Amino acid sequence: MDKANIPARLAALTEHWSQQTLAIANGNQFKVAKGLGATNWHQHDDQDELFIIFEGVMRIEMREDDAVREVRLEPGDIFTVPRGTQHRPIADEDVKFIVVGTTITSTKAGGKPN
Repeated sequence: MDKANIPARLAALTEHWSQQTLAIANGNQFKVAKGLGATNWHQHDDQDELFIIFEGVMRIEMREDDAVREVRLEPGDIFTVPRGTQHRPIADEDVKFIVVGTTITSTKAGGKPN
């Protein structure tokens, strides 16, 4: 497999909340993505979803016990949304990040807005 340059791959993204695979290791996909606005509420019943923020700020809202918890992520932060947790990432301004999971998708079922 060839090496991948993270800043170059992030700069080449043209669509928000879509992902491009950087690498696959130990059954996990490492993908670059960018976001603006909010995804739809969704959950991944079969896997955790790990976020690493590269540039910008992202908030992740999670539904927990009849309440909504919010986690703010800034450049250099890493956070895992546990499997089965309803969540939605939100970016008030452009955010660039890496997402890691076994089969994370950028489809409507995976939270991508219409």
